[in-house]
Amino acid sequence: MLFNLEQDTGERVVAYIVPDGYSGVPMIRVCGGGKQLATFAANEKREALVDAGRHETGQCGFSIDANLVPDLRDLADLELFDADTGALVYRRPRPGDIKKKILRLETHLFPLWKVDDAIAPQFQYFAKGIEKLGRETVTQLFLLNLVESVYLSGSILYKNYAYWIESGFQTVVMLQDPYEELAERLLVLSKVRKFKGLLFGMRESAALEPAMNFAEALPLGDEKALRRALRQMPENVAVLLANPLVRQLTAASPDEMPSAGAVAAALDILANSVVVGRRHEPGKFLQGFAELLGVDASLLPATPQFATVARLARFLRESGAVDIMLEKDMELYHYVGAAANKAHNDGAIG
Repeated sequence: MLFNLEQDTGERVVAYIVPDGYSGVPMIRVCGGGKQLATFAANEKREALVDAGRHETGQCGFSIDANLVPDLRDLADLELFDADTGALVYRRPRPGDIKKKILRLETHLFPLWKVDDAIAPQFQYFAKGIEKLGRETVTQLFLLNLVESVYLSGSILYKNYAYWIESGFQTVVMLQDPYEELAERLLVLSKVRKFKGLLFGMRESAALEPAMNFAEALPLGDEKALRRALRQMPENVAVLLANPLVRQLTAASPDEMPSAGAVAAALDILANSVVVGRRHEPGKFLQGFAELLGVDASLLPATPQFATVARLARFLRESGAVDIMLEKDMELYHYVGAAANKAHNDGAIG
């Protein structure tokens, strides 16, 4: 799906939505004043979409004026949604909006959505879990050219969007110790079917099916059996779980293995990020994030800490059963920690 605003004069709003279906006509939902005001089908053609082979008829554009929404000019909280997917298409700017474009690159399998939700009201355009939307739609989110206040979060593959990210967005990343991240992933995967699609989209769920089956069968209460199960991990599961951070930063596809220079490339990306935090130092991360946004850090919720994750992570570290799987992530995390310690020491000396 593609979409964008073309103009908002106050008395008239013009935009377009290109649905995933080649011949479908999008439905637009108009909201304001805390209620739904109208739902209608796209009422204008965009011949360029037909010429480009993107849509059969080009009937993807639409205009909204006082005939459809009588108090359109006075609706300070006007919102437009794609009725079929629920995706936000446009929200009118407000005086208090943060005039920045922020990407919080999600590196955890269990997302930090509470942080995102706390920030959402501060931005004109907001979307979380964007990895579920598909590559075309995610690219479009980075190209909302008439919107100056944008907040996006998701576990996208950075390399596929690097050009657009680096052309206007400030990136925020929180990292977790690789053993703790693997422990959290195994625990989430062992229970993820209970969330009924809330965490993963259909494509991601299908890709993770082998890892879910493996995690669900792990004998977490028997250390000897658990060690044996980890050492006998099927190759297709190991591929899904190995070095997730380095791969997210440097790979172009979910099953691509890190190259010889992947750690150095990942370090370059983190070096160009505006805020890089570590999960075991949530206060530092939230303070840096708040300073970037220009808000009080107390408005941001604490990141969750799970005792079960810490216990399993200790076992993973001591068992040595997954060391090879996490080799590149451990190297990257070591360099990040060394840089953080140096910055702290330099600040203390200064």
